[in-house]
Amino acid sequence: CHVKPCLKQLHLTLAHKFCPHHQKTLEQLAKYINPEETCYWVAALYSRDMRFVHYQPDPALSFHQTLRALFQYKPQNIDELMINAGDFIYVNPTQQSEVSEGWVIGTSHQTGCRGFIPENYTERANESDTWVKHREYAFVPASKFFTQSTNEPNVKLNEEVHNPVMSRSVTDVLSLQLSQNTTLRRGVLVMRHGERVDQVFGKSWLQQCLTANGKYYRADLNFPSSLPKRKDSVKHFEHDPPLSSCGVFQSRLVGLKLDQKVKIRVEPGLFEWTKWEASKAIPNFMTLTELTEASYNIDTSYRGNIQLSSLVPSESYEEYVSRSSAVIKEIITACPSKGVILIVGHGSSLASFTRPLIGLPARDSNDFAQVVRKIPSLGMCFCEELKEEKKWLMVNPPVKTLTHGANAAFNWRNIIMED
Repeated sequence: CHVKPCLKQLHLTLAHKFCPHHQKTLEQLAKYINPEETCYWVAALYSRDMRFVHYQPDPALSFHQTLRALFQYKPQNIDELMINAGDFIYVNPTQQSEVSEGWVIGTSHQTGCRGFIPENYTERANESDTWVKHREYAFVPASKFFTQSTNEPNVKLNEEVHNPVMSRSVTDVLSLQLSQNTTLRRGVLVMRHGERVDQVFGKSWLQQCLTANGKYYRADLNFPSSLPKRKDSVKHFEHDPPLSSCGVFQSRLVGLKLDQKVKIRVEPGLFEWTKWEASKAIPNFMTLTELTEASYNIDTSYRGNIQLSSLVPSESYEEYVSRSSAVIKEIITACPSKGVILIVGHGSSLASFTRPLIGLPARDSNDFAQVVRKIPSLGMCFCEELKEEKKWLMVNPPVKTLTHGANAAFNWRNIIMED
């Protein structure tokens, strides 16, 4: 085994891309960090994508930019780049001098393809968002989810503590926590829903799969095979869209498999910021009876903390923050002192329900919108109660992340047969 010395510097970042006037405060904070305390320490190893290292110009020149796509763009010409919302694009500023105004030329982080894209379809992103994550080690778990047994020891490798339990799926974790042989702390797992049809096919998705007489048909395999029955018009699904077929599959990968053990409580107070709704009215939810008839295991005796009729269309950000804070407090108060509370909501739920729980103030509305854009389908946050200290702590979720690529629409006639 021949080991070559590392000639490049290794970089340790305690706070990445902070404002200069925050440096003194961060330095003071770092001095008070006690690594001996029982908290969740994670060491993660990242590297830049080696396909794009040639984009590092001379230090005297400006560094390359990383852009994030805000919307899907389908090429109109052969030299244009296909992008989907959330894609990252590398742009070299030194190559933009001959590009038409309003356009940039860049390389897709996902596909490696290069081409022109409209600049107003993108926003600046942190370079670190595209770093490749190689490995992660947990050193000191915040607490043990389960009573230690001889069959599930902590494995110690090179001084790092590896708890096999932490790598389990949500299925195993929540199923075991339902048994009587485990001692638990109370936890809150907040998760975004799986991929929805409007995220793939746009806001007009329903128009693509309705016949002339208003009947639903499956226009693409990623549409659901059928829609649940509801007493009012099928057009109410336009503002209350179902999961796509891929969204259902994603959800099964993360899968809880507790549909026969745990009933679903429909809580209107978990609805996202109503200002983001295209409609001026609150979506017409399916009734509890309709959900039950569609084979969902619904807790029909549950009464929400906020009634659907009391949601305000186009509410202010302050109203949304106040509602979210009140609802999470009500849920925590009403639930048992042990076990996991699972909240399946929207991308906005991850910030709006966890920050008040762990004592952090609400973000600025503009910052809040930027954060929500970064949250993928089935993204999740996990908070655990430290009852002795009367506080909540955010720790790693008890399930791995789910990352996947998105297929572009493909029409063989337009692409293969085109002259």
